[in-house]
Amino acid sequence: MVDLFQKRFSGIARAALLCMLLFPLASCEREAKRSSVLMGKFREVGEFAFTDQQSRPVKETDLKGKVWIANFIFTSCAAECLVLSSRFAELQRVFATEEDLAFVSFSVDPQTDTPERLGQFADRWHADPEKWFFLTGEAAKVDALVKNSFLLPVTRDPIEAGKLMNEKFIHSNRFAIVDRSGTVRCYVDGLEAEAVSTISRIVVELLNETPDPTTP
Repeated sequence: MVDLFQKRFSGIARAALLCMLLFPLASCEREAKRSSVLMGKFREVGEFAFTDQQSRPVKETDLKGKVWIANFIFTSCAAECLVLSSRFAELQRVFATEEDLAFVSFSVDPQTDTPERLGQFADRWHADPEKWFFLTGEAAKVDALVKNSFLLPVTRDPIEAGKLMNEKFIHSNRFAIVDRSGTVRCYVDGLEAEAVSTISRIVVELLNETPDPTTP
């Protein structure tokens, strides 16, 4: 998610370096070959309690019973985060009348991204505060959620960050789609040209999915 980094490296070199920094060596080849869409039943999203752009508390229980999409951004980003947010804005328009769908943008820079700052960022995208939540909280808790619940990479390590042109962290561009029970069901590369149409199709499927009677 680094603009200067993009200018210095080709797409192939950048992907290889990110892989080496973020994933164990044995998994790099698998990561390079991964599809832009991963379907399955992954991990249930664990407990969290963060604050949204209107300084309201938001917990994972507030989203139970809804299908929701998570992405990971920071407001000072001038590159991919803008693309990811524009995707959410488009999806919000597509599903403007769908009450059982929510969008959740987790800030990976909570020290900078106060509720007030997130509110300004939300206004930029005409985010509906009852449907699109920009969440901030303690950095350690954000990182734990990203890694343990969403199984996605994030780093603030100063040595790794130095290798990435002195940026404080890097994180995944994947969207995670969560079903009504709170289980991650799909990952979609948010930078792919067809991301909105792909996500729309999956969201409709999950909205129409018959609940599993064994799920509490």
